[in-house]
Amino acid sequence: MRTVAGNEDAQQAVGGEAAVAASGGLPEPRRHPRILTAGDWFAIGAVALVCGLAAFVGMPELREFEHDIFFPLDNAYRVIEGQIPHRDFASAWGPVFYLVEAAGLEISRLRPEGLAYANALFGAVVALWMYAAARARLAPVQASTLAIYTALLITAPFALGFNPLAFCFAMGYNRFGYALLGIIVVECGFEALAPDAARARWPGRAFAAGAAWALLVFLKISYAAVAVPFLLLWLCCGSQRLRRLAALCCGAGAVTAVLLSYLRLNLAGIFRDLADAASGRSGSWHPAAMLSGPVIVECIPLLLLAALLTAGTGKRSSSDARWRQTRLWLFVLLTAAVGGFLLATNHQSMTLPLGGFAALVLVDGAMARGERPYRLAAGFLAGLCFLPLALMNAVSLGAASWERIRGPQTAAVRLTAERGRSIVFGPVESAMTSETGGPAYVEALNDGLRLIRAHAGAGEGVMTMDTLNPFNYLLNRPSPRGGMASAYYSLVFSDRAHPSAERFFGDARYVLLRKYSKTVEDAPIEEYLLDGLRRVYGPALEERFVPVEETAHWIFYRRK
Repeated sequence: MRTVAGNEDAQQAVGGEAAVAASGGLPEPRRHPRILTAGDWFAIGAVALVCGLAAFVGMPELREFEHDIFFPLDNAYRVIEGQIPHRDFASAWGPVFYLVEAAGLEISRLRPEGLAYANALFGAVVALWMYAAARARLAPVQASTLAIYTALLITAPFALGFNPLAFCFAMGYNRFGYALLGIIVVECGFEALAPDAARARWPGRAFAAGAAWALLVFLKISYAAVAVPFLLLWLCCGSQRLRRLAALCCGAGAVTAVLLSYLRLNLAGIFRDLADAASGRSGSWHPAAMLSGPVIVECIPLLLLAALLTAGTGKRSSSDARWRQTRLWLFVLLTAAVGGFLLATNHQSMTLPLGGFAALVLVDGAMARGERPYRLAAGFLAGLCFLPLALMNAVSLGAASWERIRGPQTAAVRLTAERGRSIVFGPVESAMTSETGGPAYVEALNDGLRLIRAHAGAGEGVMTMDTLNPFNYLLNRPSPRGGMASAYYSLVFSDRAHPSAERFFGDARYVLLRKYSKTVEDAPIEEYLLDGLRRVYGPALEERFVPVEETAHWIFYRRK
């Protein structure tokens, strides 16, 4: 919302409203001075505050999906050791997430708190990237709000769609993916909704969008796939399409070249892992979730905002304005459809972060109009799109900061490995995860640590037949080559598509096979996942390894 001070500013404001009316009520570009303004400093300070709090929180008490803490820890540790995804171990995810988390671990000297440092660092970079993309198009309030929304989205310590006070680091790659996809959504919104004469001519915007898309390819392929329709809509709008396409390809090509070089141009391994993951995920994906109640409810404010913005152009709008309104609805419906698809493919029951990005682009045109009721209605609808998730993220970050100051309030059962002493596993909140969190999980991990110390040499690591492998990181031992980034049956592999036994066991000399003390009826998820692993790799395990010791939680195997 603009501030009017003096006759000159008032004339500029009137002229701006006339321009908005002429353009069909859609956002016009704004010109900012090259030097940093007060709005720029506010955005930088707000992002620094959010990311600083995330780094300060460090490792909160884990209360949900507790064992998932070892997904980033184990795979980032492998990367630090020099292992490469898709070559040294199978992975349904690209290297971007592992590399970011590895940077945080390096900063923290391999302490678990490094995950928070990594998220804070990535959050600051992407949030300021978002602000730079929005600064020339949106009013300072909206541009700063986008930056803060992005920083909170990346750094909040809970799983998207779940209780914000149930702290964890589970599925952080989804937060990364939504933020990078948000940059593409915002750029698409700018180009699709602006008049032809107002479209950005600088190819750097297309270059940046291409770079964001390539990062998504090497983060999680589903996010890159759903970004393609946004890029196509953007390229189909306005003139100089070939120039923008060339810049887009250059941005994507530059990032792709760097990451493929890191992966040693192992295209066969990449496609093989993605095919296995697609086969596994197809068996558990439910398309009906795209039209679930939470999806419909969360899309209503965005659709109403689009209807309000369309109605605000009046009945005498030009054919050019009507065409822009058509693009507006294509943009909004695409945002809703993509949000529903991602929610259905992620382990996520609610929350559509893309709606917040789209709403902050749409509302700018309404904020520039003079009618107070119209602006209030538009602001209210936009707030319904982004405030619920922003507040959930802020509450989670604030509560974790307060607990960091106050200290843990529950009795903690500690791991016997020194590197895991700062990880506090809180009481489990679900009976279905009774042995992957809380004291029962700590007991199982300590039992595994004892077995490794008793039967493996000081410099020898182990492979696990479990969903995740915490032991090599915790004991600072070299990880065997082989295995998977996470061995979730029916999510990243299936009976018909999975890494071969040779690739799975790799050069491992020792294997720990997980056991659960409960029956299938009591722990359906845990036993279901373990049964899938045993069915696929159990025969090869018995053929190549011999059992050494069995406990209530593990069977320790040595290679024959």
